[in-house]
Amino acid sequence: MNMTSRILVAGMVIALAGCGKSTQSDVDNVARDHAEDAAKAAQAAQPAIDAANRDLAKARSEASTKRADANADANRGVSKAALNQYKEQAKADYAVALARADGDLSVALEKCRMLSADAKNLCEQSAHSLRDQSGSAAKEKLDFANRQAG
Repeated sequence: MNMTSRILVAGMVIALAGCGKSTQSDVDNVARDHAEDAAKAAQAAQPAIDAANRDLAKARSEASTKRADANADANRGVSKAALNQYKEQAKADYAVALARADGDLSVALEKCRMLSADAKNLCEQSAHSLRDQSGSAAKEKLDFANRQAG
């Protein structure tokens, strides 16, 4: 290369190097522009964020309501099942009490057969009376349970 070309290349290198340098003012301007752009973006996004927060609050509220409704339904189901169980238990207790009273009557009547005629009649009346009392007591318990169960 000749000398003129070298000087020309060196001048261009120096000129290009000077173009790439930034000053503190340039840095401050870029930072300020960046901060303004970020603030504008945040401001532009705020309505969408607010809408998303409202949607989230609504969804939580609906979920809470659904959970409360489900709990109430479950409690009603449990109460109904407990009531049915109570009624069925009362019916079963009544049936057992009647069977026991009938069995006691049979045993008492067999014992009465061993007695003389006068004593036998009195014994049989007493046995039937005890059976009737047992049946009445069992019926009262069943009626009470049915009243309690509604």
